[in-house]
Amino acid sequence: MKTCRNEEPKGKKSKKSCRARFFGILFLGILSISFFGCGDTQYIKPPVTGKIGEILLIIELRYWKSEIGDTIRAIFERPFPMLPQHEKSYSLINVDYSSFVPVMQKHRNVITVAVSNEYPEAKVTTRHDSWATPQIVFNATGADPHEIALAISKKADFMISIIEQAELDRQSTSARVYSKPELHKTIEETFGVSMYIPDGFYLMRKAPNFLWMESQSNHRSTGLFVYDYPFTDDSTFTVKYLVNKRDKLLKQYVPGSRDSSWMTTAKYVVPELKIKKYKGLTYGELRGLWELENDYMGGPFIGRSYVDRKKGRIVAVEGYVYAPRFEKRDYVRRIEGIINTFSTGDEAEDKNHSVDSSASAENKHKNTITDSAVF
Repeated sequence: MKTCRNEEPKGKKSKKSCRARFFGILFLGILSISFFGCGDTQYIKPPVTGKIGEILLIIELRYWKSEIGDTIRAIFERPFPMLPQHEKSYSLINVDYSSFVPVMQKHRNVITVAVSNEYPEAKVTTRHDSWATPQIVFNATGADPHEIALAISKKADFMISIIEQAELDRQSTSARVYSKPELHKTIEETFGVSMYIPDGFYLMRKAPNFLWMESQSNHRSTGLFVYDYPFTDDSTFTVKYLVNKRDKLLKQYVPGSRDSSWMTTAKYVVPELKIKKYKGLTYGELRGLWELENDYMGGPFIGRSYVDRKKGRIVAVEGYVYAPRFEKRDYVRRIEGIINTFSTGDEAEDKNHSVDSSASAENKHKNTITDSAVF
C-alpha cells in the first residue's frame, strides 16, 4: 500500500494531512464508481441545490489558503460585468472532504481538488450530473500543488464558459417550465418569434414594433423589452448604433414616474458589446447601465440583437433590473436566462439548450469577438 509522502514532520499535522488525502482519494474513487459503475441501471437523480452563482469547493484548508486557492479566487471572483456596484461573478464556498456530506453532493456547481502522489499528472476533468441534475463537477488532481494551480489557470476560460452556460440553461429551463402562455402568445403574434416569459411578469406596453413586460415586488423590479427595426448591413453591430436605436424607442414607449422622464442608456459608463453566434444566429450582446432622464432611478441591463435575414430586420430582446437595496448579479442572470429562450425558428436543429459539451464550449469561447467601437 502506498503511503502519504511530501508532508509535514511526523505528528498530529502529519496524521491529519494523511487522513485528508485519504478522504480525497476515497472520494474520487467513489465518484468514479458512481459515474461508471451503474451499468444499465436507470434512476432519476435529484435536482441540484444551491443559489444562483454559487460554487462549492471541496479542498483541504491549507490548499485553499495557498496558490491553488488564490488561483481559483482570481478566476471566479472577478467582477461581474456592468453592475453599478462591485459584485463578484461567483460566490465560493469551501469545505474539506470529510465535511462533504451527501446533502452537499447535490450542489449545482462543484470543484474538487485532490493533491496526492496517486495522480502523477496535474489536470482538470469535467463531469456532468454526478449526483444531481443539471450539475457541473470539475475535478482538479495532481501530485504537486503548484502544477495543479497551473492546470486550473490554463483551464480558466473553459471552466467559466461551462459554468456560465450551465447557469444560463438552468434559468432558461425555469422560464419555460413556469412560462406565462398569454405573454408567449403575444410575442409570437407581434413579432413571429418565440420567447418564454415566466409567471409574475405583466404586459406594460404593446405597440406594433415594441413590447414592454415587467415584474415588481418589494422595492425590486425586472423588466423585458422586445422590439424590431430594419436591418441594413453589418455596421448595425456597433455600440453607438445599437444604443441610439434603443434610446429612441425607450423614450417613446417607457416613461418614468415624473413628467418629461423616460428610460435611457446611462452615458457615464460605456456599454460592452460582444458579437456572438449561436445555433446559426448572429447577435450582438450589449451590457450596460440604464437610468431615467430627469429622475433618479437606474440599474443594469443586458440585451441581444439578432439578425433576421429572411425578414430583413433586427429583433432585439432586452432585460433590466431595478433593485437599489439589493445585490443585482443574480437578478441579471435570471433575466439573461429568460432572454436565452428566444427563438426565431431558424436555429440549427438542436434546440435543447443543454449544457455545452467540453469541446463545443471551448470552441464557442474562442469564437467570441469583442466589439471595441467607440460609444
